[in-house]
Amino acid sequence: MLKTKEEHLEEVQKKEQLVQAGKNQIMEEYKNNLPQELEKRLNVITTQISVQEEVQGLSSIEINEMLRPHNLIGSNPKYSADQLRIIFDYYREALVTINRKFKYPPSKENFCAFAGMSTSTYNKYLTSPNEEMQELMLMIDDYIRESMLTSAQIGETKEINTMFRGKTAHGMVEAQSPIVVEHRSETDMSQINKMIEAVKAGKSLKSIELDKKDYKVED
Repeated sequence: MLKTKEEHLEEVQKKEQLVQAGKNQIMEEYKNNLPQELEKRLNVITTQISVQEEVQGLSSIEINEMLRPHNLIGSNPKYSADQLRIIFDYYREALVTINRKFKYPPSKENFCAFAGMSTSTYNKYLTSPNEEMQELMLMIDDYIRESMLTSAQIGETKEINTMFRGKTAHGMVEAQSPIVVEHRSETDMSQINKMIEAVKAGKSLKSIELDKKDYKVED
C-alpha cells in the first residue's frame, strides 16, 4: 500500500528525530566523560608524534585531524565554563607535545578544532553574559594571541602571516604612529615686527616695503 505524502513526511521526521536523539546522547556522554575523552585523545597524539621522524614531519592538515574529536563532527557542543577550562588545559598540553617535534603554533581555529566547536561559537563565548565564561575565553584568546606574536618575533613563524591572522581572527590592530601637525607661519615674524615698529615711528603702511616673498598683501 502506497503511503500518503503526510505519512511519508511523518516517517522522515521520526527518523530525523531518532538521528538527532542519537547525536544528543553521544554529545552528553562525551561531555560527562570529558577528562577521560581528552586523556585518550592526548595519548593518541603523544603516540603518533613519538613515532614521527622530524625530517619527514607532519602536515598541518594531519596535525589538525589529530586534534579534532571525530565523534563530534557535525555537532556543535554547548560547553560550560568548567568544561571549557578542562578542554583548554588539555589543548595546551597537546600543543606542547606536538611542538616538541614540529612547529605548530596555537590558533583560534585549531583550538576550536580541538574543542569540536565553530569559531562562531568561540566568538559568542567571548561576549558571553556569563562573567566566568567571558573571563575564561578572554584568557584563552590572550594565550593564543601572545603565542602567535611570540612565535613571529623569534622567527618560528612568518611575521606577516601571523599579523594577518591576528587581524582577521582576533581583531588585532597595529599601533599607529602619532600624527604630528606642524603649524608654520607663512609670514616672517621679523617682517611683522618691523611693520609694528615703523607704524609706532609714525610711518604710514603704504610707505612700508615688505618682501613680497615673505608677506603678500591681498588687494
